[in-house]
Amino acid sequence: MCVRLAPLLLLSILHPTPSYTEEASSHPTVLLAILARSRAHILPTWLGFIENLNYPKSSLAVYIQTDHNQDNTPLMLSEWSDSARSVYHDITLNTLAQIAYTQSLGPTSWDDERYIHMMKIRQNVLDHARKNSLRYVFFVDTDNFITNPETLNVLLSREKTIVGPMLRVTNEVAYSNYWAGMTMGGYYKSIPEYKEILRQTKLGAHPVPMVHSTLLIDLHGENADKLKYYPIDKSYSGPIDDIIHFALNAKAAGVPMFIDNEHTYGYMLTRGEYNTVSEEIVGWQEYYADTLLLRMGVEHFPKSVHLQNKRPAPSKLGFDEVYMINLERRPERRKRMLALFDMMGIDARVFNAVDGKKLDDEKLKEMKVKQLDGYQDPYLMRPLKLGEIGCFLSHYYIWEEVVAKNYKQVVVLEDDVRFKPNFKSNLAAMMREVDDLGLDWDLIYLARKILYHSKEKWVPLSSRLVLPDYSYWTAGYLVSQSGAKKLLRQEPLTKMMAVDEYLPLMFNKHPNKEWSSNFVPRDLKAYSASPLLAEPQFYIGQTGYLSDTETSEIIDPEVLAQQEKDAAAAKQEL
Repeated sequence: MCVRLAPLLLLSILHPTPSYTEEASSHPTVLLAILARSRAHILPTWLGFIENLNYPKSSLAVYIQTDHNQDNTPLMLSEWSDSARSVYHDITLNTLAQIAYTQSLGPTSWDDERYIHMMKIRQNVLDHARKNSLRYVFFVDTDNFITNPETLNVLLSREKTIVGPMLRVTNEVAYSNYWAGMTMGGYYKSIPEYKEILRQTKLGAHPVPMVHSTLLIDLHGENADKLKYYPIDKSYSGPIDDIIHFALNAKAAGVPMFIDNEHTYGYMLTRGEYNTVSEEIVGWQEYYADTLLLRMGVEHFPKSVHLQNKRPAPSKLGFDEVYMINLERRPERRKRMLALFDMMGIDARVFNAVDGKKLDDEKLKEMKVKQLDGYQDPYLMRPLKLGEIGCFLSHYYIWEEVVAKNYKQVVVLEDDVRFKPNFKSNLAAMMREVDDLGLDWDLIYLARKILYHSKEKWVPLSSRLVLPDYSYWTAGYLVSQSGAKKLLRQEPLTKMMAVDEYLPLMFNKHPNKEWSSNFVPRDLKAYSASPLLAEPQFYIGQTGYLSDTETSEIIDPEVLAQQEKDAAAAKQEL
């Protein structure tokens, strides 16, 4: 059956339409438009930044529209509206009718019907402002974070009909909320001026063919009465897209658009970063938004004072301990992880890593640390680096503590880990499956680099676990009491290799049989989450990637030579 686009219907208006009057003060009433869908996970942070704007709340009218939610966004917005209503000029909350998108493949799929629906929603805002004689409309999409409290004041001072604050994305893609070039057909066009604006080599308000996501519209500006998102004129031949249609409409009306890059105003998430809906009590996206902003240099995350913002009670997730390995000279990573744990309700312990930069020949001799005879990095063809030795020792000392304290099972995380959506609930489900299947396990990867994917098989009757083949990384894993004992009994400090080479060797999946022959038995019972529950925060080559192992020095060649002589002499005696 073909389902047509239903007429836009306001199911509930929780506050009557107000009567607005333009204030004589220097702060005209601005209509703040909030269009929210399945955003409960980031609303506490997003609303916190909105509340932090240095603009009189009595001069901000708020118009909220929400629909098609897969979480408790409506309840959260209702709670916020009820609490904040006396503070703001007025708050109107509309819950729109949910319609069927016949062509959409899923919540992240956009087709003409969805774009038309979005056009109508945005047009609602303009209509509301005009009906109530409001001069300014301030659109701020809920994946845009306005971190500069003066943003609205600066935009108003520009005295432009349409102007937006330049927002940087929170990953390495050169993407922002404007286009510097546009084809005749209305599509994006790459031109040099885009990077000049993005890199802020030229500061000010720049004319551009497209501003989207966050923008201020002066409805009293020249020809502003012709601005519209909807309906679509019969003569329109451009793409069915709300932001493109509005940009082309503004161009046809003779209304220029401007992007302001004078200051740092805030940041935006790209679609791939915000589309996943979380089922956690405090969502993955809240942590994701906060930690990405932290990565961009934002250190203050105001949470809405009009929401309860309950954090989950901290727990060890059903394990004896949750270790987080961190170098003392990396406080920014420690700060990020502790903020993460606080938001997600994880009671983790910071485990001070062994710093390879503080290791020298004497200390290695004292600890009886020796590189495995014949070991070389398989790719770089070099001996161990001091940072790799420090990394191995950090994990080794955790294994020792697991045995000494008789822990049954623990979580081990490195400080550059990034949790995937629904980490806590997926981890709990995986451990329930482990118990239901009666698996006797020593190690379970939560994050790893899969090297031989085609060789891996599912654990019988399992939907969450595979039998891992040769893998890299120790960013996140579980280890049991029996697993820690097996990893220690080989006395690996006397025949050391990189720790992520050692683990697959111990479950007998290492391709180097010569190395493997030095470790008997290789009976570690290893499994891996599938899909993986975590990954590194950055990958090699990405902006922000930093390796404390790769940037360290290799073992002194003379020390290596002496170790090889000692090993040869020991073999001779045997």
